[in-house]
Amino acid sequence: MKAISDWLYRCSSWQTIVVAILVYAFFMSAVMIPHAEDMRAFAGDWGAPDGHLFYTPTELYAQISTWGDAGRNHYISFRLGLDPVWALAYTSFLITITSVALRRATQPDDRRRLLNLTPLIPMSADLAENLMGIALMSAYPNKLEWLAWLTATTSCFKWVTLGLAHLLMLYALAISLRVAMRRKQATNG
Repeated sequence: MKAISDWLYRCSSWQTIVVAILVYAFFMSAVMIPHAEDMRAFAGDWGAPDGHLFYTPTELYAQISTWGDAGRNHYISFRLGLDPVWALAYTSFLITITSVALRRATQPDDRRRLLNLTPLIPMSADLAENLMGIALMSAYPNKLEWLAWLTATTSCFKWVTLGLAHLLMLYALAISLRVAMRRKQATNG
């Protein structure tokens, strides 16, 4: 794990932060928002299941039964195409900012440096959720209740760990700011 963390530190800089922010913003505005609108055409206000913190298999199957083949195919196509890129975009955003902030605030042997790996958890859950969602849509009208429960649980795990990754990014920024202020006081003091 330390080798991966160290590699991410080497890849993270102010330049990669700028690129990650631009890619994140572009993807959010040009891909994810239009996709949500497309899904609304098939799924109404409920939208795609992976946008929910949690849902039951009963709720899921009640919703996807109204989508028709076109809606289910659209869902599958997006999960096979641009959705994995979205996971990489938000993960890069979180990793680069967290890594640069922690590098400025901690010593190389500080165990908190491994916190830059946290965004890999929701990304992995997101990708697993996509694969399970594809399997559920492909199997329809057959109902795979156990897989629907597992997918819903993975969605919840994704959202919780994504929130945690954002909080850890804010923590890294806060301690980086605190260290910078102390250094400034020491040089002025």
